[in-house]
Amino acid sequence: MSRETPTLGFEVADRWEGGFLGEITLTNMTGQTIADWFLNFDTTGFAIRDAWGGDLRTHGNMAYLEAKGWTTNIAPGQSVTFGFSAVGASPSELGSLGFKANVDDGSVITVPEDADPENWNSTQPDETGTTLPVGGADGAPFGAADYEVVLNKSMLFYYANYAGDLPDDHPISWRWDATLDDGAEVGRDLSGGMFDAGDHVKFGLPMAGTATTLAWGGLAFEDGYKDTGAYAALSEHLRQLNDYFLNAYDDKGTADLSDDVFHAQVGDGNADHAFWGAPEDMLMERPVYSVDAENPGTEVTAQTAAALASASMFFRAQGDTAYADELLEKAQQLFSFSERYLGNYTDTVTDAAQFYNSWSGYADELSWAANWLYQATDDDAYLQKSEDYYVEPNTAFAFGWENMSNGTALLLAQQTGDERYVDDLDRHLDYWMTEIATTPGTDTNDGLAWVDEWGANRYAANTSLLATVHAKHLAYADPASNADRIEDLLDFAGDQLDFMMGDNPDEQSFVVGFGETFPLNPHHRGASGTTHVGDPAPNAYTLHGAVVGGPTLNGSYEDVRSNYVLNEVATDYNAGFSGALAGVYESLVYDDWM
Repeated sequence: MSRETPTLGFEVADRWEGGFLGEITLTNMTGQTIADWFLNFDTTGFAIRDAWGGDLRTHGNMAYLEAKGWTTNIAPGQSVTFGFSAVGASPSELGSLGFKANVDDGSVITVPEDADPENWNSTQPDETGTTLPVGGADGAPFGAADYEVVLNKSMLFYYANYAGDLPDDHPISWRWDATLDDGAEVGRDLSGGMFDAGDHVKFGLPMAGTATTLAWGGLAFEDGYKDTGAYAALSEHLRQLNDYFLNAYDDKGTADLSDDVFHAQVGDGNADHAFWGAPEDMLMERPVYSVDAENPGTEVTAQTAAALASASMFFRAQGDTAYADELLEKAQQLFSFSERYLGNYTDTVTDAAQFYNSWSGYADELSWAANWLYQATDDDAYLQKSEDYYVEPNTAFAFGWENMSNGTALLLAQQTGDERYVDDLDRHLDYWMTEIATTPGTDTNDGLAWVDEWGANRYAANTSLLATVHAKHLAYADPASNADRIEDLLDFAGDQLDFMMGDNPDEQSFVVGFGETFPLNPHHRGASGTTHVGDPAPNAYTLHGAVVGGPTLNGSYEDVRSNYVLNEVATDYNAGFSGALAGVYESLVYDDWM
């Protein structure tokens, strides 16, 4: 008597101009545990960029996926969903599909059933095949597969804010070359980098904060990024940002710090915000605002030193030693410049004050940057500087581009075990988990921890990153003794991410392109496709993966383009969010976390 074979279903879960998101659902109907599986299918008409839930290989017009992580050891009756993002035309079905599963009684099951398992492997498909019809979404509850999808979407958002000369295969088809003349007036190529939000200014402080936070997530949760297929995109984003920082720092080729110049901002904030249109269509002047020895800007130069140092660690882990060495050398030099020539950056770059003012001063950036240099060099002198510059953090606020002190408290607590830092860290996390005001929740969600109307999601996501980083540290230090604390931290982080993904009273996703109800009109000039913010037509393009500002404390939200408080997007909004997604994903699929 023949045994039932697994069922396979395919759906195009999302489409955008030039690409799509494909999801495959495997349901184990065999009555045995599926230990692992191999899958191949035809990719004629499209090219896969990333895959999650399995290791991907491609050859010609065929893709080959092999089970990995949480898609192995599938119990009888259990379903798992995995998939890929691709550029090109979305198919109505997956053609020439072959599937092989190894079950725990030692036998092999194939789809189609008459395929010869002895001649079927993950690199050379059998000539026979099957097709999977497109089906509908099943609305499964959030789990590892959902975090994978959203993490990959979040990587797409950063591409939408790239500046400069974009490659022909840039994944956002409605973006092309822009700001190619940036920096010409000062003789530097400042065409690249990223626009900070829904506008087109290159604000140096949040850009560097975004870069450091992104690198931190990638270093802390490398397995999560790699397993989900998001690591390659993260690498591209960090290179895009740090190449720009290398160009923005002009040390004149000398060891003398007194002649160094750092170009801290490109674009006039008011002129930029008065223009509503795509970055490719801008005609206004793009002035460069710079800091130097006589006109310092310690916050932006120290934060950039932190970005360069953290990126040096990230790329060194990849084996790109030459690039890592270059980044670290410039990080050390820029940090020395930051220490020697002290001054608030908005006293020099006065245009930034009305958009990204430095309320906390520059000591927190110096402590933060010194800590990243300590991690990158293992030089105790930098650790001492991190402690010397340390600023007691604001328990009731959040880690973010303007004040890094809660992040530094976490790092120093882990590195030194000193009671001062441990207490500061625990007090901050306890406040967010038990005392902070929250929006209305659901039966499965306690609500969004809410600290500020402007970017409420951003602050909750950043704190979720701290919670997941600390949970992993505790899990590896002493999982038995720390079990309750780890569970509390991960429950908090998961709750915050789930709220943003749609587990809230209105079932409103705040992640563009994810869920049944997501923002259609985020405040983003390029994605709007219009020349007036008040244009009643919906956004022309879907800004996949962007996290909008979020709800008010009472949970209200409106998907209105002109509401830049609740509905704007920003690269720094996504930075902690991306890392937290990778962390919560890891916690679900790796047993050694608990």
